[in-house]
Amino acid sequence: MKIINQIQWARILAEGAAIVFSILLAFSIDAWWERRSDAEQARALANGLRADFEASQAQVGRWLAGNRRMHESSAELLRRMREAEVGSVIDIPARLLSGTVGAPTYSPTDSTYEAALSSGRIRLITSDELHDALARWRQQLADTAEDELLLREIVVHHLVPDLAKQVRLGGVFEFDNLVGWFMGGAGTLGPGDIRLTVTPELEGVVAERLFYLTFVVNGLAEIETTQAEILRMLTEQPDE
Repeated sequence: MKIINQIQWARILAEGAAIVFSILLAFSIDAWWERRSDAEQARALANGLRADFEASQAQVGRWLAGNRRMHESSAELLRRMREAEVGSVIDIPARLLSGTVGAPTYSPTDSTYEAALSSGRIRLITSDELHDALARWRQQLADTAEDELLLREIVVHHLVPDLAKQVRLGGVFEFDNLVGWFMGGAGTLGPGDIRLTVTPELEGVVAERLFYLTFVVNGLAEIETTQAEILRMLTEQPDE
């Protein structure tokens, strides 16, 4: 009993309480640092996404304008063919060929988003509205890419072979000419006319191209709208 009485219980209890307190304090500090790290990562993710979507928005604007020009050219060519008799020869502006055979594909700047998905950091986005917009954007990209692929198949395997039977297309596929025209340039084919014989096959494939090109134009317009919505939400995100 004498030994027990000599134990400094108050000191032991005080030291034990201090240890428990330090452990709890360490846990709370770790949790605070984790929260701070998540907040910093969330800000970095938002900044990266904003920069990528600003670049994508500028790009999709050019792609949408180029596809609309192609749509106008294809529609004009189809109109001229429908107004003529099958087997007759028509003169068309050379510039229509660049607008008829082009089939570019839109590719957004999405490295930040894809990295966030693969790493799991996409969880740092807490806005359900932003998650929904990003999911809708991905689906729109997939749908438009499918239409672009169908359009390319029509151009490469049907339209170009049909046109090549009547017209020398080498100059049309020169990079500077095709891309320059798509981006709004005048092209290098010149203002002259090209003679085409109207055939049911050629008329049909131009109509098919115009059909899928309409889907591409509408898809790019939807993508542009959704990207603008995502940019707005990223800009309005409060700093945590």
